[in-house]
Amino acid sequence: MQITVTVSDVVVREAGARGLPVDEFIESLIDKGMQESLEAKERPGLNSAIERIRALRTTPVGTKR
Repeated sequence: MQITVTVSDVVVREAGARGLPVDEFIESLIDKGMQESLEAKERPGLNSAIERIRALRTTPVGTKR
C-alpha cells in the first residue's frame, strides 16, 4: 500500500538527527506504536488502569468556591 503523508519539520529534523531517511523514521514510529498496542492488549491489568485514568480525565471537576 502506498499513502501520502505530510510531516512537520520537527519530524524531518528528528529523522535527520537519527541518520534515517524520513520514510524509514515514520515506518519505525508506526512499528513501535503497533508493538506497544499489541503489548498493552496482552496485559489486561494495564488496560484497566489506562481506562480508569482516561475516565478520570474526562470526568468534569466541580468548581471550588
